[in-house]
Amino acid sequence: MPKSCLKPIMSRSKIWKYYDKLDRNSAQCQLCEKVIKTCGNTSNLMKHMKTHPKVDLFDDKTVVVRGIYKRREQDDLKRTVMPFKEESTDFHSELLFKPAKDSGGFIELQPHGPGKNNSEDHIAVQSVGYAWVSPDAAISGTETVSADDIIEFEPKNEQEDLAKSSFQQIQDLPLQGDDLEMPVLSRRSFYQEMAFFVCRDRHPLQIIQGEGFQHLLKVLCPTYKPPSVAELERFICRETQLQRSKLRQQLATVSTLSLNCSMHTRAEGQSWLELVAHFHDGRHLISRTLSVQTLPESLTSGHLVDCMERVCQRFDINKSKITCVTTRSNRLLENAVTTFLSAKHHVPCFADQLNLLLEAVLQRPEIHGLCEKIRTYVEADRQSEEPSSQIKLQLDTMQRPLSTYDMLDQYLKHSSVHVEEPPPLSPEQMDLGQQLLDVLRPMTSSMRELSRTPYPAASKALPMAHTLINELKQEKSSEHKVAQEVRLFMGKQLEEHFEGMERNLNLAMSSLLDPRFRNIPFQRGALVAKYITQLYDMMQAHVDSGQAVVSVDHGNFDIWAAFKTFSHEKQQLINGNNVADADDEISTYFCAGLSTLQADPFQLWQELAPAHPFLYSVAQKYLHIPATALSPSRLFTADGAVVTEQYARLLENNMENVLFMADVPTDEWQI
Repeated sequence: MPKSCLKPIMSRSKIWKYYDKLDRNSAQCQLCEKVIKTCGNTSNLMKHMKTHPKVDLFDDKTVVVRGIYKRREQDDLKRTVMPFKEESTDFHSELLFKPAKDSGGFIELQPHGPGKNNSEDHIAVQSVGYAWVSPDAAISGTETVSADDIIEFEPKNEQEDLAKSSFQQIQDLPLQGDDLEMPVLSRRSFYQEMAFFVCRDRHPLQIIQGEGFQHLLKVLCPTYKPPSVAELERFICRETQLQRSKLRQQLATVSTLSLNCSMHTRAEGQSWLELVAHFHDGRHLISRTLSVQTLPESLTSGHLVDCMERVCQRFDINKSKITCVTTRSNRLLENAVTTFLSAKHHVPCFADQLNLLLEAVLQRPEIHGLCEKIRTYVEADRQSEEPSSQIKLQLDTMQRPLSTYDMLDQYLKHSSVHVEEPPPLSPEQMDLGQQLLDVLRPMTSSMRELSRTPYPAASKALPMAHTLINELKQEKSSEHKVAQEVRLFMGKQLEEHFEGMERNLNLAMSSLLDPRFRNIPFQRGALVAKYITQLYDMMQAHVDSGQAVVSVDHGNFDIWAAFKTFSHEKQQLINGNNVADADDEISTYFCAGLSTLQADPFQLWQELAPAHPFLYSVAQKYLHIPATALSPSRLFTADGAVVTEQYARLLENNMENVLFMADVPTDEWQI
C-alpha cells in the first residue's frame, strides 16, 4: 500500500499502530490490553512492545487485528473494507453509513487540500468491524494469508466483543472543504452512551433487557443489536479502571483533601459504607465518590477502619494529606475515624444535627397529635376520587421530618378551601399549628439552603447555627405556651451543639478563613483569640522553616490579578507601610469588611492572595471540608430516600462500579 495512503490514519511513529491512545498520558496495547503511561513520548510504548518478541516493529507489511499480528500482501492498492453489514453491532456506524448504503455503499473522503497527486487520490471506505483489507479481498470476501504470516496473542479480556469499527479510525482525519458536510463521528461506540445512561441514573444493568428499552432501541435503529448484560458489565468495569487511574493521578497532585463517610442500613439488615473525597483543583472545588461497598453483618469499628485503609491504598492517598473526615452521629463511625486518624480529625455532620433536632420537636406529644390528625386526613383525601379541593395535599415520608413540616404547612395554607365536616383540627389547634410553623421556619429554611448544593461547605455551619440561636431568642407576643416551650427547647439544644462546633478546630478554621464570615459567627471571643494566635504561630513556624508560600496559580496571565498585586503595593506606600510586618497579613484580614455572601470563597481568595499569601495557603486546607456526611437532599427529602434505595438494590448485584461511575463528571465520559 502506498505510504501516502497510510498517513491520514496513522501516527508519525510506527509504534502507534499497536496502541489505542486513551488520553495525553496513557495508551492501551492492542495485543494484550495493558494500559501504558506515555509521558509525552513513546519510550514506554517501545519497551512494552519488547514483551511481544514476535512483533517486528520495522516490518511495514504488518497490521494488528484484534490481538492478531497479520502481514499485508498488496501494498500497491488503496485501502478499502468489507461491504457494510446490516447486522452491524455499532449503533453510531449504523447511523453513519445509513445514507451511504442508499448511494452504493461507499463514503468518499476528498483529498485534504490542493496539490495532491494521483497516488494520493481519494480513499473509498466501508464499515466491516476490525480490519483494513485490499479491494480484491473486499470483492471475494476473503484474504489469502499463509500460516507463517499470523501470530496469535491472548484474546482481549474485557472488550473482545466491543471492537472499534473502522469509522473510529476515520474520525481522526482533519476535515476540510467538502468533508465538513460529513456526519459528526463519535469518539466512542454506543456502549459508552449506554453505560452513561445506566450509571448516571443508577439503573441495574438488567434494564437494557427490559421490553420498553428494547422497543426504544428498535424504533431508533431497527438493525442495531444491543450488548448483553455481561458485555455491558465488562465495558463499565474497564471504564471504571480507567477513571480510577485518572482520579488517582489527580489526587496525587493535591496537597490536602477531606473525606465524608456515611453508613446506611436497610430494614432487611444490609449495610454499606460510602466514602467521598473533596479537594481543591485550581479554582474549583471537586467532590468524587471513592467507594461504595457492602459491610459484614457483625460490624465493628475495625471493619470500617479496614474499609478506609483499603480505599486509601487503592487511590494512593497518604493519610497525612487528609484534613478531616465528616460523619453523621454514629458511635461506630466516630470510633473508626479516631482509630483511622485521630479524634481531632473528626467533623460532625451539621445536616444530621438539624435533622435530629427537627425530629425531636415533631415527636413531642402535643405536636405529634396534630400531625397524626392531618396525616390521617391527607391519606383519605389522596385516596378519594373526589378530593375536597383541587390541590392534592402532600403526605409526609417516614424518617424525613422535613416532609412532615411540609405536610403541616401545606394543609394550613389551604385549610380555608376545605369544607369537610367536622374539620381535622379545631380553630385553637390551627392557631397552634401556625405558631409552630413560625418557630420552625428558620431551621427548615437552613435545611433547604444546605440542600442547594450536593456538599455544602463546612464554613457555613457556624454562621447558620449562630443565626438560628439568635432567631430563637427573639421574644414573640401572645405566643402559645407549647410554641414557647418548643422555642426554648430548640434554643437550648442548638447552644449545646454550637459549643462543640466552636471547639472543633476544622469547623472553626473553615469559618475564620472564609472571607464571607471570618470571625463573626462566634459566641466566645476567647476561642477566636486562641485560633488567631494559632495562625500567628503557624505563620512564624512557616517563616522559620524557610519554605516558600504557595503561590497563586492563575494559569494564563490575568490582567486583574496583576492589577491587584501592584495596587496592594501602592496602597502600602500610601499608608506608610513600606515593609509589612508578618502580623499585618493576619490582622488586616480580620479587620477588613466581610465579602458578599453570594460570592465563591475560592474566587475571593484569588483576589486576597497577593495581600495574604500565607492565609491563602492555609485556607486551601480547610475550605474544601464538607458540612455534611452525605448530600443533604438524601437526608432530608423523599427523593433522597429513593436514591438510597437505588444504592441498596445495586449493591445486592455487586454493582459497585456503577455507583462509582455515577459520580464521574459528564465531560470525563467523552460523550
